[in-house]
Amino acid sequence: MANFNTHLNTAAAATGLTSAALLSAGHIDLNSALWLWFIGTVGGLLPDIDSDNSTSLDSLFALFALTVILLVLRFITSGQFREISFTELIIIPVLVYGIMKYVIRPVFEKITDHRGSCHSLLFLLLCALLTTQVTWRLSHADSQHSDIIAWLAGGFVFLGGVIHLLLDEIFSVDLRNIRIKSSFGSALKLADFDNKILTLLTIIAVCVLLYISPASENTISILTNWSNFVL
Repeated sequence: MANFNTHLNTAAAATGLTSAALLSAGHIDLNSALWLWFIGTVGGLLPDIDSDNSTSLDSLFALFALTVILLVLRFITSGQFREISFTELIIIPVLVYGIMKYVIRPVFEKITDHRGSCHSLLFLLLCALLTTQVTWRLSHADSQHSDIIAWLAGGFVFLGGVIHLLLDEIFSVDLRNIRIKSSFGSALKLADFDNKILTLLTIIAVCVLLYISPASENTISILTNWSNFVL
């Protein structure tokens, strides 16, 4: 598989160029472009969430914690909530980080195996739809284009993840760059059919998320119209 730096740099470059293209075409503003770039880069590390000893696991959960903290702070400081105190602004991020590090991370380490369910297109689709749903739910009250940003956010997570899987198929280097491994063909797969129960639950979750997802017509419309793009 490709090493951590390769995953990070390639995902950052690809999603950065994509967000820049959307910005140049007038489909998104600068803040949205930076957010999509960031979340797409996180998506580029996502499949390594099942690697208990990888360098990317520490960095990935740190990025996850940062992302969740930003989303939570945005939500609780929106117009729907009262103003919060300085102490709360300190305590809330600490609590979120603690939950990510000491609750969610150990669960992933216990129930996942490297190159298992997380190294599949089905898992990436689940993560993309979750991202779309969360982004939409947290922003739809503040923006008339929240559905577009939500779908783009999910798309960038999926794009970053696919880049990761493709790199792991192209390269054959272990997580610590110690030796070359003959593991071609194990990274990019539709689903982990060895774990049938987990795969079935994932499919059900994907169907539910698709059913409750925001309308996609506006997003499809802008992605098929590049008349204002300036090279």
